[in-house]
Order: sequence, then structure tokens, then C-alpha cells
Amino acid sequence: MQNSTDSYTNEKNHNGFLWLTTVITCMGSLLFGYNTSVVNGSLDFMAQRSQLSLSTFSQGIVSSGLTLGAAFGAVFGGPISDKVGRKHIILWLGAIFTIGAIGCAWAPSSVILIIFRFILGLAVGSASANVPVFLAEIAPSEMRGKLVTMNQLMIVFGQFLSFGINAWLGSAFGSNASIWRIMLGVASLPAILLWIGMFFVPETPRWLASQGRYSEALQSLLKFRSANNAKNELAEIKEASKKDVAEATQQATWADFKQPWVKQIVITGATLGVLQQFAGINSVMYYGTKILEASGFGTKAALISNVANGIFSCIGAVIGMYTVDRLGRKFLEYSGLIVCAICLIFVGIISTFASSASWSGVAVMITVLIYIIFFQGTLGPVTWLINSEIFPAKYRGLGTGITIFALWFANFLVGLFFPVMLSSLGLANSFYIFAACCILGIFFVHARIPETKGIKLEEIEEYFHKKYDK
Repeated sequence: MQNSTDSYTNEKNHNGFLWLTTVITCMGSLLFGYNTSVVNGSLDFMAQRSQLSLSTFSQGIVSSGLTLGAAFGAVFGGPISDKVGRKHIILWLGAIFTIGAIGCAWAPSSVILIIFRFILGLAVGSASANVPVFLAEIAPSEMRGKLVTMNQLMIVFGQFLSFGINAWLGSAFGSNASIWRIMLGVASLPAILLWIGMFFVPETPRWLASQGRYSEALQSLLKFRSANNAKNELAEIKEASKKDVAEATQQATWADFKQPWVKQIVITGATLGVLQQFAGINSVMYYGTKILEASGFGTKAALISNVANGIFSCIGAVIGMYTVDRLGRKFLEYSGLIVCAICLIFVGIISTFASSASWSGVAVMITVLIYIIFFQGTLGPVTWLINSEIFPAKYRGLGTGITIFALWFANFLVGLFFPVMLSSLGLANSFYIFAACCILGIFFVHARIPETKGIKLEEIEEYFHKKYDK
């Protein structure tokens, strides 16, 4: 008979492997953050000091080509993961990230650079859809929030890492016309770690069970759970999928999404992703320097102050990781939308009525940092988490791909039109629009989002099935 000390040690070992698997998988999230942000500090070197001779239009394509690729990577990466498995697609992404980073660093022309940036975008988009799903499918229900929000922490850490590496390389080796190649090529290191690491982690038990491979699903669960917990959880998974045994090995198709209840899940997840982006976070992350300049900061001061965005993003993500399983998804969504709306309105008021005051610039910067820390601790991670939870196993890959495609397309629209909004409408009116989206989001969350804290994935499926399959 196993004593309590042995049981504790056994559970601790399983949790240790669970966290190790999470860190390995989240290298994909780190690469998401790094590759979306690295161009922010390297673009000037590409355009002005290298043989690429990028025009203004080409600079825009280099910057936004990754985002466009990410949208397609999300929508096509999901169905592929349904077919080949969560582990195998993330393993392939490690190789694609490596090839893309080396290709960008080597690129002899702007055309080649744009092609490899688009390839990186495909990997970024697929990682954004598949990493949260992988984590949700291996996590115990009581730890799912914490593990899946590691995805958000690693995204913002990747962004911060790119800011820091670019600042160091640009300051120390800025006279080297090719330093941008190192900035882009550094991403190959975590990509190689992701590729190698994924060879040593198991496939997710829920994907294996969805294929009718219950023996392998049990072996996978035994890597992450004690023997008793693994057997009990597999029995629950079997029971939940019993009505679909005849379809267990069939892949989801676009026709399946015509079912009313599945369609409603897609609408819920996609709208949540769009609202996350229309809350304005990437106007701050992409154009933080311009916002501070518009508030009275000098160019150099704005650049230095903008580094704080990365630091506060990481702090917010850590807070979110440790509160999401305590406070719940809906509470964090409400809190984030309310506080973000207040911050955006406050910046607008300062810009409208006190723009000439000596304290206005500092007040805007502090308010923006409060906005960042709340967003990254609430709306940022919870949106990815809910999208990974609400789809049944059979539809999870394709469904998540569709909803993340909507998120990425909204991201693209914010990045494309915010400079136009800033120049034509001004900072205040631009932020009022984002605040209005936050307020609309409060009503949407109240009407459409169930509380999923501590609820098994199979029970979440049953909730949507009963609510919308009429």
C-alpha cells in the first residue's frame, strides 16, 4: 500500500513533468512574441543601412506580412492538428520557425525577406491556435487556467526579449550595417529548442481519445497524472464521448460547422477574439512611441519609456497566470474590460482638456501602463484560454483555427488603421472608440460567455450542446 509520502512525491513528479512539457510547448508562444515584435527595432537598420534599400511600402509589407501569414496559419493549422495530432504539428512548427528565422537573417533581397517573414507568420498563427489547445488538453481542470495562461506570459516575454536584444545589439553594434540579421536570426535558438523538445513530450490524451486510441491516451495521462487520477479521467473522457464513438476517428469538416450549436461556439470565440483586439492593445504595443510623442514626450524619451510596456506586460501576464484559476474567467473579463475602458477614456480626457499641462505626458504614460498591466493580466490570457476550452475535441483544431483567424484579422486591421485614426481623429477620439468596444464587450461577455473555471472540458461541451442544439 502506498503511503502518503510516496503519494505526494509521485504527484509532485507528475506535476514537474507537466510544467516541463508546458515550458517546452510555450517556446512556440515565445517565438510568437519575438517574431511579431523584432521588426520594431530592426526595421530602421534594414531600411537605412543595409543592401536591401527598403522603400516605405516595402517596410510596411515586411512588418505586416507576418500578421497576414499568421491569419492563414491559424485557420489552416487547426485542421492539420486535428488530423496529425497536437504534438506533431507543434514539432513541425519548431522546424518552420527555425527555417524562417535563418531565412530572414540570410535574405539577400527584400523579396526573399518578405517571403520568409510570411513563412514565419504561418508558424506564428498556427502556434497561436495550437499551443493553447495542447496545454488545455494536458492540464487537470483545476490547473488549466494557470497552464494555458503560460501561453500569454511567454508571448509577452518574447516581445520583451526582442525589445531588449534589439536595444543591446543596436547600441553596441549599431555601426554594423548587417546587425539586423542577428536580431532576426536569434529567433532560431528557441525554435531549435522547441523542435528538439517536442520529441520528448507525449501526444495529448484527449486528441488520442478522439481517435479512439484509448490505450495510448491512458499512457499519455500517466505521464501527467497519478495512476488513479489517470484512469478516472480517461473513464470520464470515454463517457463524454460515448455518444460519438461511431465518429471517433472521423475528422471535423467545414460542413460540421453548420450545426447550430457548433456555429454558436464559433461566433462566441471569434467575437471574443475581435473584442480583445478592438480593446486597443496593439495600438499601444505597435505604436506606443507615437502615443507618447503625441502626449508631449520627445522622441528619445518616448523610446526609452516605451520599454516599460514590455516590463509591465510581463508583470500583468504573471498576475493573470496566478489569478485565472482563483477568480474565474468571467470576473477577469469584466475587470479587464471595465478598467481598460476607464484608462482609455482617461487618456482621451487628458488629451482633450489638458494636453498643454506639464503633467499630461507623465499622466498618459502612467495610465497606459495601468491599461497594459490589466489587459495582459485579464483580456490577453483569458481570451486565448476560453477559445481553447469551448470547442469539443473533434472540432477543437478547426474551430480554434477559425476563431484565432478572426483575432489575427482584427489585429491586422488595428495595426493598419491606427496610424490613420491617430492622424485624422486624434489620440482622444481614437481611444474613445477603443473604450466603446470595451463597453460593448462587457455586455457580450455577460450574454455569451460561461464560467469555465474548474470545469472539465467535456462538461463545457455539454453546456453549449444543451444551450444551442435546439
